[in-house]
Amino acid sequence: MSRLVFPACCTVALALLVLMPTHAPAADPVTSGQLNPPTTHVALGWNDLGMHCMNRNYADMCILPPFNNLWVQVVQRGNPPQLTTQGIELSYRFPDNTYSVGKVDFWSHEQQLFGVNLPDNVGLTGNGLTGKLDWNGSAYEVTGVPLTPWDDANLVTEQPYQYAEVTVKNAATSVTLDQTMFVAPTSTEMSCGTCHHEDNMSVEYVILTKHDEEHALNLRGNRPVLCASCHSSNALGTPGTPGVKSLSQAIHGKHAAEIGSTMNCYSCHPGSQTQCQRGAMHLAGKVCSDCHGNIQQVANSIAGGRRPWIDEPRCSQCHDAAHSENAGKLYRNSIGHGGLYCAACHNSPHAELPTAKARDAVQAMRVQGTATYIRDCMVCHTTMPTAAGPHGALPPSSVRNWTLFN
Repeated sequence: MSRLVFPACCTVALALLVLMPTHAPAADPVTSGQLNPPTTHVALGWNDLGMHCMNRNYADMCILPPFNNLWVQVVQRGNPPQLTTQGIELSYRFPDNTYSVGKVDFWSHEQQLFGVNLPDNVGLTGNGLTGKLDWNGSAYEVTGVPLTPWDDANLVTEQPYQYAEVTVKNAATSVTLDQTMFVAPTSTEMSCGTCHHEDNMSVEYVILTKHDEEHALNLRGNRPVLCASCHSSNALGTPGTPGVKSLSQAIHGKHAAEIGSTMNCYSCHPGSQTQCQRGAMHLAGKVCSDCHGNIQQVANSIAGGRRPWIDEPRCSQCHDAAHSENAGKLYRNSIGHGGLYCAACHNSPHAELPTAKARDAVQAMRVQGTATYIRDCMVCHTTMPTAAGPHGALPPSSVRNWTLFN
């Protein structure tokens, strides 16, 4: 099957699912006092989205499988610092989340949904909850990790901001060069049951029933159903059925027509508890529709030729040229200062530092002692530079000081 790519997060209304008893995130850890400055190398990791979404149950239908991506760049500190692209090995794990089978029933239905027979706790790209990251030409990456939002110690309450731990070792000597921790987000909080609910029926079954009745289909007789098998999805790399609207256009257009353009994005996107749009723009008072438009405008833009998950709002729509993405690329794919991805310093889309969630700042706290984007030159440099840095900013002239940017 095609590789799953999962671009920008807030563009496809993901209609689903039966909720867990509660989605309130577990308490965030205290991030103060975690300063542990790197020595010879520094690893900077991120997730490619601000939130990966997945079904809670797969027996009836699937919009998105468990699927998470991790990205890491490793800098050899120096004057000047350099990206390390060889001679190292990167491994990952999730300290609080070591298994997925039993937390969701995906592995009971992957054959009918995706035509594969996967080992337990292994995702669609063959990766599990531990393993290696591979060099992709510009960063180290692992895709398709089947992460769920439940810690092993709490199978009732979702923790959508899971910790990923990445260890960097010298490939020849196995000496640890650096170790970092950052958020790998995932959630099932897509509140379809707010509208689609009937006694003694799952939310998914109710949705399939509505499809069958309106379109003379028999989806209920062919469960589980992969929605993207009929509705094309750039997220899943599926072409869909000719003449059938894309998943994004169908869901946004249908709900806009029936509910209206005032529908809250969190009615489908995670969610009132998860609040996946939590970054610097959220703290500045921006909401989803400020960038994406309301639900009807999203549907209309796709009807007008916009490619969902590919053609997305850009930083340059509001910011100046010094703070814009690479030409023809989204923020999450753009590279800047010293070959670093924008997200290496600023974090994932929809979770740009500083964020409303303390967990997002654990990496920044480790390397610079402040819960904001990586802006201390000495995280990578061993002597204070004098030339202009990211976005043309001039570095301070003083010597190393962890409180310099407070």
